Amino acid sequence: MIGRLYSVAAALLVATLAVAAGSALAGESGTHARACTPGLSSAGGVQKRTFCGPAKAVVKVGGATFALAQGECTKTSKYLTVNIGALYIGQTTKPKPDYLGLDVGQIPGSTSPPAGRDGTYTSGVVFSVNHGGKGYAVLAATVKLQGNRSHGTVSGKTLTGQPLTATFHC
Repeated sequence: MIGRLYSVAAALLVATLAVAAGSALAGESGTHARACTPGLSSAGGVQKRTFCGPAKAVVKVGGATFALAQGECTKTSKYLTVNIGALYIGQTTKPKPDYLGLDVGQIPGSTSPPAGRDGTYTSGVVFSVNHGGKGYAVLAATVKLQGNRSHGTVSGKTLTGQPLTATFHC
């Protein structure tokens, strides 16, 4: 009887370890997936807003190219909003976390024309990027939305005159 209980316990232990190992490996892709906890948290004496989800982007600015992941997209009949990464709400001395923010169309409170379908938009566009502790704001950006507004491109110049382009996928 004791031998049988020992065999059952050993089998359960092996099965548990196999499931745990499989879960750990499933959470990793070729780029070491990291956990993401969405919402507000406290950081550097201010609130930090973290966005999570499948949205991702590749940004080119000043000869550098970098990728951002873990973001969300919000689509309505009037606008598209893309938020990837995290941002501080308020002033802090901490370096800015990596973030991409894009609003296209008639966001709440705006009088801009709606952006309810695929196409090219130059009005009603707000776009900014933070990477490596540095922020890039873009004025007069052009956005091309495609695939039922599930992906697109953004181009413009930063406030310091550097060309900035980005591709994003929701």
